Amino acid sequence: MRTQPGVNGDYMPADNSELMAPNSFCHKFGGCFLAGDTRSSEHTLLATMHILFVREHNRIARALRKLNPHWDGEKIYQETRKIIGAVLQKITYEDFLPIVLGKPLPSYQGYNSKVNPDVLNSFSTAAFRCGHSLIRPSFDRLDANYNPTGDPLPLRHLFFNNTYIKKRGIDELALGLLSNSSQGVDRELAVGVLNHLYERRHSPGLNLAAINTQRGRDHGLPDYNAFRRHCGLKSAKTFKDTFNEIALRRNRRLLAKLYNNKPELADLWVAGLAETPANGGIVGATFGCIMRKQMTRARDGDRYFYMNKGMFSQQQLKEIRKASLSRIMCDNLRSIVSIQKNAFISGRRSNRRTECGNIPGIDLTPWEGKHY
Repeated sequence: MRTQPGVNGDYMPADNSELMAPNSFCHKFGGCFLAGDTRSSEHTLLATMHILFVREHNRIARALRKLNPHWDGEKIYQETRKIIGAVLQKITYEDFLPIVLGKPLPSYQGYNSKVNPDVLNSFSTAAFRCGHSLIRPSFDRLDANYNPTGDPLPLRHLFFNNTYIKKRGIDELALGLLSNSSQGVDRELAVGVLNHLYERRHSPGLNLAAINTQRGRDHGLPDYNAFRRHCGLKSAKTFKDTFNEIALRRNRRLLAKLYNNKPELADLWVAGLAETPANGGIVGATFGCIMRKQMTRARDGDRYFYMNKGMFSQQQLKEIRKASLSRIMCDNLRSIVSIQKNAFISGRRSNRRTECGNIPGIDLTPWEGKHY
């Protein structure tokens, strides 16, 4: 994939499209990167992750070219694309979702043509937006020893702002992400997304909580109580009846005051955030139910899911199962020396950092022409 030279590694190309507004956020603050989605530059840390995976794509492409010098550019691109897609699926389903949901998905039985993999409105408009509650108000910048290189960067100053990346690269930001813990899934959101979203000197910020609530109404989402019933939970007459799912009395009282003590009036996103984490995950029972249903459908209704028969040979699949976000960071950050085995959990006693050489990686030999 095309890139441009950057600090300690390549970046995505600059977006010089004439379709970009001349006074857009990006043009004022370091320029936008060109990707399949303009939101790749929505904030500095998101751009960091996009750059990381572009580097991983090109790293794999170079390795495949070395293994198969007879392959043309299109063949290399398509095989690399297939591998990256599989790696993303493996990381999502095996490393990320177990932390979010706690309770595992039903075991994979292969592609099912009768399963509709479309995205549920309740998932995209409410349940998966629980991630907005995880966002930190600021982000650390760390060196290879995980020591600060400067003051944390406030989220409110990072929207469509690639200035820091252009000047110092992504290493310090990525290492900060590895060390920082996210906020919890609850009714509290970082100040950077409350009235300061996309804020500029002469332009007031937006409120992400208000946007999410209004979007649910615009999309015609049923109420919180309807989704409780849909998920097999007891229908609640008042918020006192939700004590098993919304354990904090303060949350129940606030919702009762806001919605006249009628759960059938409550917005799904608002009430879902107030639920207590369930099943050993980080989301409550209702959001967990919706997310579990969505991710199972997206997996089982996808004929190209990486574990589906015929997608990869057994040897190739064995290698893909070694993939991890930790290994991707080790392979694509210049200054990194050590990392925890599970990048989604901050370094602690059960997930202590280890040298990058101890993190398994994909061996691409099974993709060599004579084996493939």
